[in-house]
Amino acid sequence: MARTLEIPLEPLTHDAFAPFGQLVGERPEAPGWQRPLLDAWKNRFEIDGRTELRVMRYHFQGKAPAFHLVERHVCVTESRIPMAGAQAVIVVGPLTADRKGPPPETLRAFHIDGRCGLMLHRGTWHALDCFPLTRPHADFAFVSEVETEDEIETSKDAIDGERTHLFDYRAAHGVEFRLIDPKGLAPHL
Repeated sequence: MARTLEIPLEPLTHDAFAPFGQLVGERPEAPGWQRPLLDAWKNRFEIDGRTELRVMRYHFQGKAPAFHLVERHVCVTESRIPMAGAQAVIVVGPLTADRKGPPPETLRAFHIDGRCGLMLHRGTWHALDCFPLTRPHADFAFVSEVETEDEIETSKDAIDGERTHLFDYRAAHGVEFRLIDPKGLAPHL
């Protein structure tokens, strides 16, 4: 039987998320480009193949979602932008030099409050899904790479492929994760 580690939910801020990627929205620094009546903050999107924009719908899983699989994408800075104020949790882990997931205690859970999106650095480990905080679901504009998504979709199960690496904490460490909210950021968690 796997032991369960709890990951506390924390606010999604520029500084806290910096090791894993960038927030997509207004930034603390001055705009990178301006003209009258327009300010623009630039995010550096990186991709090896073809760009694809999707709408991803993550379904509500109930209180205290649990998981044991993480993945990373090595050919794209995958991005998620909440639609209609969608609130969810994303779990991320630091980059590693090999295909082994990061140490279990380094995973972090961030509260996406619907006001900004995020863009993961290439190779940032993350739970396979976002975890919506309200029923019935949370929709996100999702920017990724066609080739990465094709690799995932052509497999019946979660995959450990060329563009996407998969790590199973249950198989490797006998560990599962459960999200908790000690700060009361998400009353429905």
